[in-house]
Amino acid sequence: MTKETFIKTYTDLEVNTAVRKEKNKQLDQLFQLLKETKTDFTAEETIDIAKELLTNDVTIRQPLFQNLLYPCLAQQVERDNVEAIKLLVRLEQHLISFQGYTKDYKYSSVSLLDKGIKIAPEDKELLELYESKTRQYILHTLHEIPTGVLYGMDGASIEQCDELLSMAKEYESICLKLRVDRSELINECRLYYTSYKEYLKVSRNYRSFEDYLAIVKK
Repeated sequence: MTKETFIKTYTDLEVNTAVRKEKNKQLDQLFQLLKETKTDFTAEETIDIAKELLTNDVTIRQPLFQNLLYPCLAQQVERDNVEAIKLLVRLEQHLISFQGYTKDYKYSSVSLLDKGIKIAPEDKELLELYESKTRQYILHTLHEIPTGVLYGMDGASIEQCDELLSMAKEYESICLKLRVDRSELINECRLYYTSYKEYLKVSRNYRSFEDYLAIVKK
């Protein structure tokens, strides 16, 4: 089966089959056919398949991610293939779902983007992905202000506030490269990361972080 035939077959299946159970059945048959015909797409062909489906807004189902895309992309990430890194970041929700039942937590968007930036520090698409993902995470860390600063799903520690401040510095440098103005967000996160770090050192003297901020701002 050629790359073009696979894309057409998968797209037709996704667009024209409405019943989920039937769609899953046909997906299984499609991957069984690949095995029977000993179809082995090259890394370049697999990357092209993912790109074309994403470009045409064709839903990528978990069986496709698990059986075809992830094995190839993971292998290519280890070979420092920047296109594979970018695709795995763009497929983050599929990666998270995949990790949920395989418990394979080798990759995250953060680790992938860090790796990609080191390999191709001037790649605009990579920089834009880095900016977008980091901005989303910064907003997450601040969304419970004035209760506190988050690190993941928990409150940040003093050491984690330092990590967040380092992230903010790196984020600023990426924004400068892209010539996008995120100064308001950067100033806000620096203010709260620093303030929360200082608050944690003296928290026993205050009822809450909100109390600390009210007093410090006077």
